[in-house]
Amino acid sequence: MGRDSVPTLVEAAPWVQTDQLLDIVPSAISIQDRSFRIIYANETFRRLLGDRVGELCYAVYKGRSEVCLGCPLARTFQDGQIHVSEEVVQTLRGETIQVAVQTAPIRENGAIVGGMEVATDISKTAETRHELILLGQAMAGMAHYIKNILTGLEGGVFVVEEGLNSGDERLLREGWGMVRRNIERVGKLSRDQLYCSRERAPERRMVEVAPLICEAVELYREKAAAVDVELLTNIDPRLGGGWKGWMDAEDVHNLLTNLLSNAVDACAFDTDKEHHWVQVGAFLEPGGQLRLEVADNGRGIPRELCGEVFTEMFTTKGAGGTGLGLLVVYRVVCAHGGDIAVLSDEGVGTVFNVILPLSE
Repeated sequence: MGRDSVPTLVEAAPWVQTDQLLDIVPSAISIQDRSFRIIYANETFRRLLGDRVGELCYAVYKGRSEVCLGCPLARTFQDGQIHVSEEVVQTLRGETIQVAVQTAPIRENGAIVGGMEVATDISKTAETRHELILLGQAMAGMAHYIKNILTGLEGGVFVVEEGLNSGDERLLREGWGMVRRNIERVGKLSRDQLYCSRERAPERRMVEVAPLICEAVELYREKAAAVDVELLTNIDPRLGGGWKGWMDAEDVHNLLTNLLSNAVDACAFDTDKEHHWVQVGAFLEPGGQLRLEVADNGRGIPRELCGEVFTEMFTTKGAGGTGLGLLVVYRVVCAHGGDIAVLSDEGVGTVFNVILPLSE
C-alpha cells in the first residue's frame, strides 16, 4: 500500500491542519491508527525509515509480526497518557540507531482514534552517556586498586621498620619484598593508563620474536613460582634461529605481560585444583602471521561473559583489578591489524588466542 493510495494527512487526520510544519521537525514523526497502521509520516521519518505509510509500525521499526513487548503506543491506547521509551531501530541504510520515543493519544469526540509517535535519534547522546558511565566505573575501580596498593605499601613499610628496630634480617627481606611488589603494581598501572590515554600508530621494526616472548615469560617466573603456578612455554621451532617479524616490540611485550598477569592471577584465585599451570605458545601461521596463545587452568570466565571481556573495563578481580589490562591487549591487537579471541569455561580455564600479521 503506497503513500498515494492512502488519505492525505488533512483527510485522515482532521486534527492537524498541515503537514508542512511536521516536515521541518528533526524528529521522526508518525501518526498511527488503533491497529498500529501508519497513516502519516513526516519527512524525517521517510528519510530514516523510508516511505512506509500504510504499513504496521512494529514491522517497520523492528521487523516484527506482532506488537512489540512494552510498546509505548500500546500503553497510550490503553490509558490515554503520554509514554516514553528508548528503542533500537534499523534505518533505511542499514544503520542501527538508538531513539527516544514519545507517544501521545489523538482523540476525536473524546475517543482515542489514533496516536502520534515521535522518535528522536539519541545515538550520540547514548554513546556519551555510556562512556561517562564507563569512566565513572573505571575511576571507582582504580580508586579501590590504588587503595589496595597503598595498604600493601604501608604493610611493607611497617614490616621493614620492625626488621630495622629488631635487627631481624628475615623481616627486612620480607618487608622489602612487599614494598617492591606494590611498587611494581604502581608501575604497571601507570604504564597501562598511559598506553590507554595516548593515540599513536605502532612503531614497527624488525624484531626477533622468540627472545621477546621469552623475556616476557621470565618476568613472571618468580611471581608464578610464589603462588605455586607452573609456567610453561611452547615456541614453534621455526621461530628460533633469529627469526624476525615486523612489530612494535614494546606493544607486543605489554600485550604478553598483561595476558600473563591475568593468567597467573586466575590460577592464584582458584582454590579447587591442586596443580596450576600457565602456558605461553607462539606459532608461525600461514601468510607470515604470528599466533600467540596464553592458556591457563585457573578459575576461568563464565561463558556468558566471554563476549564482554574486550568491550568495557572488564575484570573478574573486583577491587583487585582495574580492567585496564585487557583494554591494553585489545588496543595493541587492533593497532597491529590483528585479531583476538577468548575461549573460557568457569572452573576449567581460559585460552587467549592472538593473531598478529608480521609483514611490513
